[in-house]
Amino acid sequence: MFRKLVEKWFLNEDDKIADILKEESIFVLVIGGSASGKNYIFEKNFKNIELIDNDQITKELSGGDFEKARKLISKATAIANKRLEKAFQEHRSVGQVSTGSNQKGVENKLIKAKSYAMKTALILIDADVKKAIKRNKERAQAGKQGLIPEWKVQKTNENARETYNNLKKLDVVDYKLVIKN
Repeated sequence: MFRKLVEKWFLNEDDKIADILKEESIFVLVIGGSASGKNYIFEKNFKNIELIDNDQITKELSGGDFEKARKLISKATAIANKRLEKAFQEHRSVGQVSTGSNQKGVENKLIKAKSYAMKTALILIDADVKKAIKRNKERAQAGKQGLIPEWKVQKTNENARETYNNLKKLDVVDYKLVIKN
């Protein structure tokens, strides 16, 4: 069913998706390495689900200062986790994007969502590392974010795949999907 749900999102049949989301609450966790296109995929295909974005929270806290932002990641994560918990308590469909580098953290979010009787979806954005490195450079040159070292882009993409493969078989994942980007 989830694949069909996602296919409908890709076909932009927003009215049908809105009806489905009224019937069940879902936590959509999109993981992928740095510059894999997580936010792009989420914003394009999950418009009817609120996104709690750690990067956006960090940007707001830092006023867009990339150096200051690095020191505020923990604070932004705490704020995001409180917002997620509130959404779970209210049984609101919600999504989050993450590199998935912290496998235990990803698993804990899925477990927390299930504890509130939420459906869960784990989506891996599987990007070609060369494309991700190119995107990373383009975003940095455009002033949208700081430049992430190439080794880190590669490592986070590898970690996302590993996290997905380790967690997809757990009973806390209702729906799973890999999207090539």
